[in-house]
Amino acid sequence: MRLAELEQHLASMHELARIVGAMRSIASMRVQEAMRMLESVRQYSALAAAGVRQALRLGGEPGRAAAHRARTALVLCTSEAGFVGGFNERLLEAVQADRSSRDVLLLGSRGLSLARERGIEVGWGRPMVTRLASVTGMVEELLTELDRLIGTARVMRVEVIFARHRRSGSPEVVREVLFPLERERGTPSGGAAPLTQLPAAVLLERLTALYIFARLTEAAIESLAAENQARFLAMESARDNVARKLDQLKQEASRARQEEVTTELLDLVTGGQAINTL
Repeated sequence: MRLAELEQHLASMHELARIVGAMRSIASMRVQEAMRMLESVRQYSALAAAGVRQALRLGGEPGRAAAHRARTALVLCTSEAGFVGGFNERLLEAVQADRSSRDVLLLGSRGLSLARERGIEVGWGRPMVTRLASVTGMVEELLTELDRLIGTARVMRVEVIFARHRRSGSPEVVREVLFPLERERGTPSGGAAPLTQLPAAVLLERLTALYIFARLTEAAIESLAAENQARFLAMESARDNVARKLDQLKQEASRARQEEVTTELLDLVTGGQAINTL
């Protein structure tokens, strides 16, 4: 390869290194933002769960999945953007392993495209948000669809599959039941019953909706943190590969320069000898 071509390749690789570095930094920043917000969302979720427990003490009963209404709404949180390694594949494998009757509600364009390639039927889908400020709006859209499915008795069970961020290694794929309420989350506690102006059934219904909203919000933020962690790890690997390629190109360019200098010196010497023989 000629020196000019090598220098062009070097310039391209330096530009690629800058892009990879920027993507790595952005991914790291978004992981930290998501983890900070998760603390508040978990507190909200815990308060909603406590409210449900209190409502149960007033005589309300959590929803039950009837035998003829056993169909499940399965919410799947995937990524909107790429460069996340096997992030979406692992989530979809969890769906494919489920042979039960279910309606899949999928968040994330990348996951939706991959689901179609794998022949997974998706009943409802929309893009996954990329900004934390947009999470609540997305969850409200999702709840509207879930309310429609539950209201028409199409489903009586809601589960969510998402990736949970881990400080080291790949994200963990998690599957949780949101409705009917899990017994450990909905067990009434002791003490005096709270005062309320609403019928127990109405209060429980509203608090359950708040609880499911909080849990879906938590799952979406967890997924965003895990997605960006996966992207950070992918960019780490890309950065190492680019660095190795740059070192290789620099060595090749150095050899090419030496060869050009040697060639020029030989041309000068040969030309000088030719002049002296005249």
